[in-house]
Amino acid sequence: MSKKTKTLIIALAALLILGGAYYGSIAYQNSKADPEPFSYTPPEEIGNLEVSKLVKIEGRGITIEKNDETWELTFLEGGIPPWEIELDQRQLMFLTYSLASVWVESTVDEEPEDLSVYGLDNPSHRTVVTDSDGQRAEYLLGDMTPSRTSFYVMVEGDPKVYSVSAYAAAFMQFYLDTIRQRSLFPIFELSDVARLRIESAETQIELSSMTASPALHLSALFSTHVLSSPYRLPRGVSAEALNNLIEPLSGLMITDFIDDNPPSLIPYGLDRPLRLLLETEDGSLDLLIGNEVDGKHYAKLGRAQGIFTLSNMEGIVNARPFSLIDKFALLVNIDRVEHIAIIGGERPLAAEIQGTGDDAVFFLNGRKTDDRSFRNFYQAVIGLLMDAEYQGPPVPPGETPGEITIEYRLNTPPGERASISLLPYNRDFYLLRQQGATEFLISRSQVRRIYDTADALAYE
Repeated sequence: MSKKTKTLIIALAALLILGGAYYGSIAYQNSKADPEPFSYTPPEEIGNLEVSKLVKIEGRGITIEKNDETWELTFLEGGIPPWEIELDQRQLMFLTYSLASVWVESTVDEEPEDLSVYGLDNPSHRTVVTDSDGQRAEYLLGDMTPSRTSFYVMVEGDPKVYSVSAYAAAFMQFYLDTIRQRSLFPIFELSDVARLRIESAETQIELSSMTASPALHLSALFSTHVLSSPYRLPRGVSAEALNNLIEPLSGLMITDFIDDNPPSLIPYGLDRPLRLLLETEDGSLDLLIGNEVDGKHYAKLGRAQGIFTLSNMEGIVNARPFSLIDKFALLVNIDRVEHIAIIGGERPLAAEIQGTGDDAVFFLNGRKTDDRSFRNFYQAVIGLLMDAEYQGPPVPPGETPGEITIEYRLNTPPGERASISLLPYNRDFYLLRQQGATEFLISRSQVRRIYDTADALAYE
């Protein structure tokens, strides 16, 4: 082939390519300028009732009816349902919207000869929906389709077989547990808790919100609540511990419904339950908690018969008062103190505080100290923490050999005094006596630190 012939072939090919591109461009522009009209065909529906007019829904062994704006249970197979069964009106809203009119995925068979092919010769569910005008739709539910994403359905009076989504079919299979109220208590915050009481054979805990004028030994704490039982002397409650305790109760939901009319409470441990009483700004809860089963606990409401299970109740069941309280024995703001006397122990100590804030001047046993080292000493005095509960016999009043007394004289209110005493208990602990109550132990190492920081004071 000559060079001239090759050049001619290449030029012809290029011309064909350019021509094709040109006509392709024209066709593309024409398609954009004159597009095919878009048409939307809405999915076919069955039922075709107005959701606002629905007054009755009948399922397998269950009937619910609308009374004013509230849906109520009117029939339950096996007997008249207990009066306390409450329905979830929000869940029923989804149910009514889903059953008034059902979108069809496809019409499977317009004139079926053998309904057994679709499981519709003996439907698994019949769901009847009735409106206030007396119109009704009766859905017959058959087998799942081969795709496993939908079900075969018929409507009474219509010979066609349809397929509907598994989501829509689920509403046709509704039963009591899917529509009953599971919520036991609304969501609340720590600050909303007015009162909490836990009673069992092992413990009795009662706490309430802090009063506007708390007792002196509570006034410097950051507690929002005070524990009044089981200790003789009210104690501040740790906000973190209380928040962890009540967290599962906020928005509390039933896990499983067990028996609405049990013949006996003994199998569930509810004959001798733990009792929880909770009061918040939005309401109150009286709850009985029984045995544990599969990580959940049997429970019932105080005056109701029905038994159910709850999750995450371990904290409530295992709650102990000492784990809830703020551990400071006597925390007093330094600006309220003008004199501290430590009597007994290794040696007597007497501290004077003149003024407040940055202008305060400090003295120990009559000698002026520097600011920083005195505040370390003060922290050791007020920082005494209760290490454990005292479980021994009552301690008689009166002075005990080796007793140490720490006494504060306050400037606000003027002349008021507060004190604690530390009674020798064993080689590791002192017994705390406060306002006549002896309920806690304080380690000797903490008391030792008071004298160590006194020895480390720098004087001016």
